[in-house]
Amino acid sequence: MTILTLFYQVKHPLNESLRTQVLVLPAKHGDSIIVKTFDSQANPLNIVIDGGTPGTFDEVLRREFKLIPIIDIMVLTHIDYDHIGGLIKFVKHAYFNPEQVKRYWFNSKNIKFTTVGDNIHSGHAKSFEELLIDRGNIKDKWTEDIIVGSELKMPEGITVEVVSPSKEILDELYTNWPDLSDEYNQKLEDLSISAVKPSQILRGSLVDLSKEDDTPDKTIIEDIFNSSSIAFILRTFDMSILFLGDAHPYFIEETLRAKEYSIENKLKVDFVKVSHHGSKNNTTNALLDLIDCDKFVISTNGGNSTHTHPDRETLARIIHHPQRVQSKYIKKRTIYLNYPIANIEQKAGEFINEADLQQGNWELIENTGVLENE
Repeated sequence: MTILTLFYQVKHPLNESLRTQVLVLPAKHGDSIIVKTFDSQANPLNIVIDGGTPGTFDEVLRREFKLIPIIDIMVLTHIDYDHIGGLIKFVKHAYFNPEQVKRYWFNSKNIKFTTVGDNIHSGHAKSFEELLIDRGNIKDKWTEDIIVGSELKMPEGITVEVVSPSKEILDELYTNWPDLSDEYNQKLEDLSISAVKPSQILRGSLVDLSKEDDTPDKTIIEDIFNSSSIAFILRTFDMSILFLGDAHPYFIEETLRAKEYSIENKLKVDFVKVSHHGSKNNTTNALLDLIDCDKFVISTNGGNSTHTHPDRETLARIIHHPQRVQSKYIKKRTIYLNYPIANIEQKAGEFINEADLQQGNWELIENTGVLENE
């Protein structure tokens, strides 16, 4: 399968042939992203954000990692197996070279889990940190507590601004992990169940859905696994991206407001990696109020079991946000998918139709390879 690759035609001041590339890998119902960029001195910097499901390693990551001699930063946004499964398999594989990865960002490195085949379960086994030590990694490769307010040292010309989680959210996860582990295992069991999903078109038009109540099903604490996601703004010499992992919209909104972003002073980025694969519970109008962006990326193959995505409601909010309606949709908006629409709809049901594309000045681009953005 081809890989959705995003880049701009902006020239590096020292080398006109250089540009940032963002590879949104086909990671099934998970996330796996590789950022290849350059600092102000034209030195390469490679960042891996999550590794998808365990199968993602064999199908995609193993090949891609052979093309990257050094992974400068490996980010594991949170504990969910559709984000870290492929990286756990990478670390356990005979191919793994501990010298390839220079630094890890992972706030749950001490939580213990069991791996059996391609399945990951919480339990009294080994933490990710212990797996790395077994493979020859040294402890000083960890960056402690990737939280709002963290001062992360980056090469000149590249910045990272963390917008999730908080120390309080991480404390909640660590304190309650013994009780939460049963819930985590149940989530994994649910993922093995398959079901045919009805058409989402029956929910209503995008215009109507954009006006419905967008309150998430769970609070930040009730959705602690996803709320603990590392989310951040990456700025390079030619691109800015808001990577939201599976973060909870209320917390991202709270963080952005604390940073003095508002409807009048929005966070301006070139791309948003939409939270939680386009789930309606992770994108609200209030969050979109604070972001100035017209390019949104959704990573999913449609999901599985009861966790299918993207939701039609999410597309409705992005496309028919009240401020876009007021502006009469002057600026075109683009939603990128890292899988073909037909593949996604096999699992998530029909979520878009031709009539939807005729309203709102927008386009839906499915994965067909490299996408160039002027």
